[in-house]
Amino acid sequence: MNTNSKRLGTFLVAALFLTAIATTLRTVACLTDLDYASGFFTSKALINAANIIITITLIGSFAYMFSATRINIKADFSTSSTYVPTGILGVATVFLGARALSYGMRVMQYPIFKITTRTVRFPALESAINIKIPLINSPSTIFGLIVPILAFLSIAYHFFNGFIPDGKAEIRAYFSTAAIAFLSFYAILIYLDSTLSISDSSKILRLTAFLLSALFFLYEARISLGREMWRIYAAFGLAASSVSAYTSIPAIITYYSNGEILSSAGRYSLASLEEYVLILALFIFITARLCLTISLREEKENALIKVLGGYAAEREEKVNESFERYQEIFASKQLSIFDLYGGGDIAVSEEDEDEEAKTEETEEKKELTISDDAIYEAIFGTMPERPKDDEPIEENEPEDERAPEEIAENILNTVDAVLAKSAKSAKKDKKENQE
Repeated sequence: MNTNSKRLGTFLVAALFLTAIATTLRTVACLTDLDYASGFFTSKALINAANIIITITLIGSFAYMFSATRINIKADFSTSSTYVPTGILGVATVFLGARALSYGMRVMQYPIFKITTRTVRFPALESAINIKIPLINSPSTIFGLIVPILAFLSIAYHFFNGFIPDGKAEIRAYFSTAAIAFLSFYAILIYLDSTLSISDSSKILRLTAFLLSALFFLYEARISLGREMWRIYAAFGLAASSVSAYTSIPAIITYYSNGEILSSAGRYSLASLEEYVLILALFIFITARLCLTISLREEKENALIKVLGGYAAEREEKVNESFERYQEIFASKQLSIFDLYGGGDIAVSEEDEDEEAKTEETEEKKELTISDDAIYEAIFGTMPERPKDDEPIEENEPEDERAPEEIAENILNTVDAVLAKSAKSAKKDKKENQE
């Protein structure tokens, strides 16, 4: 269930209830008051009441898009609410495609294109030119051949509709364009049917049912692309469902009661039982999809999972801060070779230069010095005792019996020890200044 489930359920029940009343009234009017030869009703009371009710139903259907809230629902194509209606609609499409093909062959006129001559005059030149223009001999012939092709292509859409359970599937969206084009082109074919006047009520209802169904399948295709518009989808679904039932059910009942097909004015008429069966299949399919929409779940994060996710993110942030602090403390206690012998030509960032400039002021007074006694002991060994003031000073320097290599090693070790001690003292002072 989702946020709009109750609201959509209420609209659907109300639409079906009003459609049932209007369909009943129209069925009675078709059985008792309809002149099958002309297509007009001898008595207007029942049919006018039915038309008013179905008009109110359509207005209420489109009002749903303004009353519903914008939500994100997870589509589902893996239930029986998809398999069964899709199968019914697919079979009905096959029969209507065959019927449309026979109609196109029957009304076909040879040649399909005719050449007409048009005279184009040029007043400034006082001359005229005859231009030959190819025109379609009969538009019904062209659409009568295109519609069967689109009908058989739309069968692939119905197949993928039941075969692919995922809500988002691009291949299903591609073939849905064939179903949309089939319904739209068939509406054009109804309009071009010259056997009935444009004011025939059954002709208008048939055309409206196909156009509203095409619009519904347009938003059905958006579901397969992952770009759903659920409010408009449900609104067109309610409207298409109501008009489809209002158009097909009275026609089918009339056919099995009186043997008459509504809007069938002659042997070349487009109206057929296959067409009304397809419109009834559209009503079943669209109503089933709306019922499925009511039961779909809304895509939103669980409250408990959201709290746990927030706690985990906060905990991770604290861990990262603690780790960075540990890294800084650990790095401050390390002594690299650059600290001992200088950084050389290594590039230093501006931030490091600023920090070093602050510490250099405190370190300027601390110059590295090596006492003479330490150097003497490293070269000659133990420092001799200083003579007292009353004792004479010997001018002879003591002899050192150590090898030169040992003397050099002692000097280097002494220098390294002094440098290390000085660097350690500088690091300590730097840390104290930072704190």
